[in-house]
Amino acid sequence: MPKISILSLSKSYGGRDVLRDFSLEIPAGTRLAVVGRNGAGKSTLLRLLAGQDEPDSGRVAYPLGARVGYVAQELGADDLDTPLLGFVMAALPSWGAFWRDWDHAAKAGDQTTLHELAARQTRLEHELGYNPEHRAKAILTGLGFEEKQWGQELAALSGGWRERAKLARVLAAGADVLLLDEPTNHLDLDAVEWLENYLLAYEGVLVFVAHDRVFLDRVATRTLFLGDARPVVRPGSFSEFLAWRGELDERLGKQAQNIDDKIKRQMANIDRFRYKSSKARQAQSKLKSVSRLEKELEELRDARPESGGPSLNFTLPEPERGDKTVVSAADVSFAFPGGRPLWDRLTFHIYRGQKIALAGPNGAGKTTLLKLVTGELVPDTGRVRVGTGIKMGYYSQHQTELLSPDQTVISEMKRMAGPKASHQEVCNILGIFLLGESYFERPVGLLSGGEKSRLLLAGVFAARANFLVLDEPTNHLDLESREALTRALVDYAGTILVVAHDRYLLSEVANEVWAVSHGGITVHLGGFEEYDRCLREAARADFAASQEDRPARRDDKERRRRLAKERNALYRELKPKKEDFAAMEAELEAVLDEQHRVETTMADPQAYADTGLFSELSKKYHELTQKAENLLTRMGNLEKEIESLESRRAAIAEQ
Repeated sequence: MPKISILSLSKSYGGRDVLRDFSLEIPAGTRLAVVGRNGAGKSTLLRLLAGQDEPDSGRVAYPLGARVGYVAQELGADDLDTPLLGFVMAALPSWGAFWRDWDHAAKAGDQTTLHELAARQTRLEHELGYNPEHRAKAILTGLGFEEKQWGQELAALSGGWRERAKLARVLAAGADVLLLDEPTNHLDLDAVEWLENYLLAYEGVLVFVAHDRVFLDRVATRTLFLGDARPVVRPGSFSEFLAWRGELDERLGKQAQNIDDKIKRQMANIDRFRYKSSKARQAQSKLKSVSRLEKELEELRDARPESGGPSLNFTLPEPERGDKTVVSAADVSFAFPGGRPLWDRLTFHIYRGQKIALAGPNGAGKTTLLKLVTGELVPDTGRVRVGTGIKMGYYSQHQTELLSPDQTVISEMKRMAGPKASHQEVCNILGIFLLGESYFERPVGLLSGGEKSRLLLAGVFAARANFLVLDEPTNHLDLESREALTRALVDYAGTILVVAHDRYLLSEVANEVWAVSHGGITVHLGGFEEYDRCLREAARADFAASQEDRPARRDDKERRRRLAKERNALYRELKPKKEDFAAMEAELEAVLDEQHRVETTMADPQAYADTGLFSELSKKYHELTQKAENLLTRMGNLEKEIESLESRRAAIAEQ
């Protein structure tokens, strides 16, 4: 089975250690999420694993013959001239060549070669299926490509669609180890969910970097956090890692505070007795005790989890109050030249304080509708009116050409923010969008595409708009900045109209979701949760309808017998797991009770005065803490297994 062995890996840039003497074994079946701030070394680690970069020391070991899948950064000139389907198929072996080799060996009576080809056939069928072209087309469809795009050359595709094409090629080729750096960046919601399901069924080793909180939680089975000091690896999803880190930080913080209080009390006694000859020996003994406590305190501080730097807290400037009706649209229709109208005539109103997300498949016209609201496009019929006193802030990644390339970042930011924004406010907002002090005097023309997008987004938020129109605002932001932006939008007092593929932002910010389709707008007042539920119900109904169209292969009696057999098998598997969980729960309760007794004894001054006893109690306390943590981890894994089995049992009951 494939695995990755990372052995004493070190890598530095510009004198700064990105990785130092890092070792990790990643077993088969692991889906490892690599998280951390920008610059922590996430993409560097993936390049080292893919062999794209050389480590300063150490090495990465794979089993002999392991196939590694990694999305290349750049496309060559030949690639751009290749049709999409041909580009993806080029990574696959040809069955035609295989059968030609088979015919030659059969005609020659070469039994050795025939045996080798038979083994190769079994391997290829397992890795790629019998019809590689069907596999390639299925993956392209899953990633959102329409059949009419399959014959287009890559040069005709936009940058985002080229990134999808590169991902499709890697997935179609098959790999024992899959290394993905931001695979969701250019995908819409449907494609992200397809990719999630694909990766959940993937049997090899997956190591990935992502800034999509929901994707991280659904896909990852382990989380690797790269911080300023040392990497931390934990079982479970990113949210489970955050919960563990918060609990550990709180517990260690309390222990550190207790020790710090003891040091202060001891130092007060030392200061009182330091100059009394009768108490000098006692004072000296207390000094030694303080030294031991300070050493223990330092060890606790080293054990506390790294935050990776100061947390980001961002509050949008308070907007001015505008008209109650922010936008009023009546009988609006629009068609691109030579095309059909995108929707039936639309009539809608947006009121002050509403936070609306537009959702729908690619091509439904979400971004076009935003542009009609902002006035960037004019409707073919009807009208769109913006209310009085409404100050609109519009963000789109395609607006970067509006920036002045000769201006410095700080000057351009002040221009966009307007005269009411203070210098400190401008600097703070630049920082939240990862354009800190080192960028302030840099000419805008020297920024990358992603940096220009972040500058534009920062300017929109600094301008005190009371109506924000946002097209994919989380692109080019790291995970912490996305979450800071999400919190700011939740607290924002104005009106929001947003198109985004970040499900965490949509679920937290949007009070309602407007599903845009060629038939018009469907309003989901329950927000993203209601919209997502409706989509899943529709998908299940479509699947059920397709199943009904198929002729029945077994009679009902056989089906009931099979379901009963499956239920019994699940019960036999479930019963011992539940018993094990109950036993662990009882054991954990006993461990925590004992830990509390030890902690109470340690707080006794007499126990503390007995150095040998206190040392033994401290050791016992740490052992109990480790035992409790191990039990919690095992219980968490077992609980997931039980939930999975219960879900399967519920699914069988519904059949």
